[in-house]
Amino acid sequence: MYSLQAFSLLWARVAFGFYSGGLAAAVAAALLRARGRQDAVFGLARAAIATGFLFQFVGLIETTAVFPLEPAAGYRVIIGLLAFVIAAFFLMVYRIYSPRSLSLVVLPLICLLAGVATLAPASASSGPSALAKSLLHNGWIYVHVGLIFVGYAGLVVAMASGVLYLFAEHGLKSKSAAASARPLLPPLQTLDLVAYRSLLVGFPLLTAGLAIGAYWANALFGRVALSDPTVLLALLAWLMYLVLLFARWSADWRGRRSAYLTLVCFGLALAGWLANGLSRMHSLFLK
Repeated sequence: MYSLQAFSLLWARVAFGFYSGGLAAAVAAALLRARGRQDAVFGLARAAIATGFLFQFVGLIETTAVFPLEPAAGYRVIIGLLAFVIAAFFLMVYRIYSPRSLSLVVLPLICLLAGVATLAPASASSGPSALAKSLLHNGWIYVHVGLIFVGYAGLVVAMASGVLYLFAEHGLKSKSAAASARPLLPPLQTLDLVAYRSLLVGFPLLTAGLAIGAYWANALFGRVALSDPTVLLALLAWLMYLVLLFARWSADWRGRRSAYLTLVCFGLALAGWLANGLSRMHSLFLK
């Protein structure tokens, strides 16, 4: 069983290597001037990301198989899973819209998460606490985490599209050196559409994940701890998510205003993630 756990970590580290190689290839492609060579190198970057995704999938499957008997460090599993979900969402968007420049914003985050999940030293503890182990036998926690991570993945892609939108719009208006990057960027309408549709996919799944978490917490503990920083910030991010979509539907807020609201929403979600260590409940799984 130990060897299986060791192999799961090995595959995760191989995945991190491919993600890093994909990021390096994407940066190199962005620096190329010849369109044909640029397309070829971006193709290599996409292939590296897809290969890393497959290796990480194998690593997560083996980690899941070994976890009940030899608990791995909880933060490795959770952070690695988040990197995996974001990579899956990114590859799906890439296949539909082919926004090559999106990799320059999303891949650094994937590499950071994958690196933290695989290169950090092992925890000195024996794994999750007794309470956390008992909670892990409730299947709803996996649905809760999975849905929220897909919602976050949609927000990450929307954030990346918003950053590129603001950069491209600034370049067009100022006619500065940033305008030279325009051939690399999709049209503004495409970036806005990618952000919008990513939010449309992510919001209902995030809503379902939060609803399941609230029901689960109420059933187990008799209440939802709104004083918990992770819960509070997650609800604020959800509310901003809702405001963002409602503003698009009712007030036709698109382009720059939508991009700024997306960045605010992403900031709240990121703060909620960082607050996990301060959360009494969520920190149980980060041992």
